[in-house]
Amino acid sequence: MPEEKNLDHELLKLAAKGGRLEIETCTCRDPKWPFRLKGQSGVRAHWNPLINDGDALKLAVELRMDIEINAGGVDVYSGDLDDGVYVPVRGDLRECTRRAIVHTAAKVGELP
Repeated sequence: MPEEKNLDHELLKLAAKGGRLEIETCTCRDPKWPFRLKGQSGVRAHWNPLINDGDALKLAVELRMDIEINAGGVDVYSGDLDDGVYVPVRGDLRECTRRAIVHTAAKVGELP
């Protein structure tokens, strides 16, 4: 489990970079919220698009993502990328969609 947590942290850092957001480590000590928007405080500053629909939507809008939800999974495309990201549905469809958005933003964040 700790390895997955570290992978998610790295994924979130890349996604923030892709979405042109500045984040920093959250001081609230709640493991659900490893990051907050830089320079902000309080509950509204928490940032984790893997669990928060609003944070994921902000990334999708910022990167002008096209999201296709179908029976087997979610495809997300961004004009910044040559190909999309596909995440198969396993359980919660909203969770799957958020993860696909974050992976797409992270791919954008990896670009030079």
